[in-house]
Amino acid sequence: MFLAASLDAHGVDTAYCVPGESYLPLTDALIDFPGIKFVVCRHEGGAGFMAVAHARLRNEPGVCVISRGPGAMNAAIALHVAYHDAEPVVFLIGQADRPELGRMTGQEMNYAKTFSDTAKLVIEVIDENTISESIARAFHVAQSGTPGPVVVVLPEDVLYGQSEEPIYGPRPKAVTAPTPDDAARALDMLRKAERPLVIAGARLHGAEALGALTAFAETFDLPVAAPQRRFHVFDSRHPNCAGRLPNRAPAELVSAMKESDLIIVLGERLAPPMTQNYSLPRAPKPDQPLIHVYPDPEEVGRVYETTLGLGCDPHEFIKAMMAGGAGTVPAARKEWVKRLNDMHRNIMTWQAKSANDGVVFGHVTEAINKHLTTDAVVTTDAGNFSSWPARYLHMGQDNMFIGATVGAMGPGIPSGVAAGLSTPGRQIVVFVGDGGTMMTGNELATAVQYGVPIKIFVANNNSFGTIRMHQARNFPGRVASTALQNPDFKAWGEAFGAKGFRIEAESEVEEVVARRHGA
Repeated sequence: MFLAASLDAHGVDTAYCVPGESYLPLTDALIDFPGIKFVVCRHEGGAGFMAVAHARLRNEPGVCVISRGPGAMNAAIALHVAYHDAEPVVFLIGQADRPELGRMTGQEMNYAKTFSDTAKLVIEVIDENTISESIARAFHVAQSGTPGPVVVVLPEDVLYGQSEEPIYGPRPKAVTAPTPDDAARALDMLRKAERPLVIAGARLHGAEALGALTAFAETFDLPVAAPQRRFHVFDSRHPNCAGRLPNRAPAELVSAMKESDLIIVLGERLAPPMTQNYSLPRAPKPDQPLIHVYPDPEEVGRVYETTLGLGCDPHEFIKAMMAGGAGTVPAARKEWVKRLNDMHRNIMTWQAKSANDGVVFGHVTEAINKHLTTDAVVTTDAGNFSSWPARYLHMGQDNMFIGATVGAMGPGIPSGVAAGLSTPGRQIVVFVGDGGTMMTGNELATAVQYGVPIKIFVANNNSFGTIRMHQARNFPGRVASTALQNPDFKAWGEAFGAKGFRIEAESEVEEVVARRHGA
């Protein structure tokens, strides 16, 4: 009961699970906490992906509850994604009874050792009286600095015990701002640059922070680019939008951005996809001055030699810049912003293409553009097909784009289900390939069970397409281990209780997409 009460005290209203005997007392206790929706998923990997998506959507820790041993290992992929994508998730994992530990008893694991590379912290609860304290610590650590996953290990007999300790609630989160000296130096650099470039990422979250980013760009005449899988952070139709930096961004845009004389990265780690494999900016010493603003000072300067590194909240940085004012900026800056924006608009303008081996997925993306609501949630799986929405799907700051920046396959459909459960009432659009569909598509059953109005678009090329692409480049003419034999996805979806449609020709795209969107 005190574990359930601790989750309730932290404001948890949704948790994702696959039931297991190792935490039955929690399952029972949650009956008395109707404010917590305990979502039963079909695989621990799916449950974990849902918790990661919940964290991204709500900017708060997602919660995933899984059984020991096999359950924990099934969820390991979600731990990996949460760690590399910097999303706060608390994983509650069962464990064998305390008297049996060390005997290699059934499903026993050393979680501290197993998850040492993919969790910020592993907390092993060995006393009933520390459960609530452990939950409070887990939620705090998951959100602090660089957000990420925290594992709380719960031996089965601990959950059957009684605690004499009080229920502890959330701990205040430290929010850091730039020092006056750093703010003054950043303002000086911003005011002098003729060709600055802002890359804004995930740690800018919510209407207030994103609105401040737009005002910052407009006030200082700054072009703003969105990194991999963060495409909602800046409105793609805004005149200050400099484009997107997904994996393998258009070469002409990247080449132009390299002409910048100042790069400001706000709220994003400098990972390979966004930096185009450490070429924009160049690692370890950039070709131009670099300001990196991130809430974890350990991350700032970890890979790059920054000109000015600020371990602070990016929203607080923007507030400091706005308080200082733009002053007089170089006249050439307006032309620089327009140049990047013109390139971006040209790149995002769909030029109809045809293929002799199926439907070009860009036609589908362009049709969805016409029906996407202003607050729609778009999720995507990994694969070459995802380059179509990355390049052509327009998004604004009221939207949310979710996908694993680390490139894991499988999050597309579970993330869409989580969107419907954690932010009900929004339009949900999922882009997924045939490979990812067959990995976690079973969570369509969860969507049907809980009435989530998810719209799934499956790009079916009967192949692990990204691997085929790399194979063709490195071993031309030699195809191996990438062909797939798939089910009839229309019938597959209908078997779950969903409506199924098939697009076999480009002439069918507009009608079918309109029907999928209720038009």
